[in-house]
Amino acid sequence: MTGTIKLGPGADLYRIRLPGADLSGRDLSGANLALANLKKVKLAGASLAGEFLFGAVLGEADLTGARLAGADCAEADFFGANLSQADATGADLRRANLALADLRGACLRDAILRDANLNGADLTGAEIEGADMTGATLGEGMPLQ
Repeated sequence: MTGTIKLGPGADLYRIRLPGADLSGRDLSGANLALANLKKVKLAGASLAGEFLFGAVLGEADLTGARLAGADCAEADFFGANLSQADATGADLRRANLALADLRGACLRDAILRDANLNGADLTGAEIEGADMTGATLGEGMPLQ
């Protein structure tokens, strides 16, 4: 039986494998992408607001200018991803791997970054006002107090 995958708002894409796919500019707000494999996917300018990305793999993905406001990205793997100019206001990035991620100019206002790995991440010009960075690591693996 062959089916069509719905790639829109509120879609249930739990554990989907779409490595390298081009989803630039798509509206995926409120979608369930928990445990999805989205390595090297192109999501530039996409709307992922309120999305469930728990444990998703987004290593080396292009999320330039993506909207992640209020998204649940706890334990997601953004290793080496480009999140420059992304809006992650109020996003839950608890225990997320953001090592070597490009976060230049990203909005992380009121985001939860508890115990997140930010080793080697570029936070130049990022807005972090109100972000909870308790236990997050930067630089040489030293946790923030």
